[in-house]
Amino acid sequence: MGAPSAAPSASPWSGELPEPGSGPSADPLIQRALDQAIPRDLPAAAERHLTDLGTRVWAADATGTGRQQWPHYFSGSVASAAYTRFRVQAVIARRVPGRTDKAVVHLVWAGADPSGTYLDGRTAAVRFTREGDTWAPVR
Repeated sequence: MGAPSAAPSASPWSGELPEPGSGPSADPLIQRALDQAIPRDLPAAAERHLTDLGTRVWAADATGTGRQQWPHYFSGSVASAAYTRFRVQAVIARRVPGRTDKAVVHLVWAGADPSGTYLDGRTAAVRFTREGDTWAPVR
């Protein structure tokens, strides 16, 4: 007689990420993996605000559209060639360890580079500092 088989994993995403190129339907799995990678440490409202803000800042950086909203962040930076077919696959915001006035938004995104090569699973981070009641992106 053989040994009994192991019980299935209790992980909601089976410990595996979707295959590259799986498309938008796989994004919730990527989001769940990112959520599990680093424990939440911000109030829910602050996390929602920062993920929205970080997504908009990164979209401006990657696509070139909307950079005028953050002139201090983009001042002196060379305009990079614009990515197309841009989408955010997953995003989280977390505090910088030991700081209440600094946070980092971690993104997993997809897009086609200027040569037309489309890739998903690209990663980025946008750093923020709190200035009074607002968060500002910093390089």
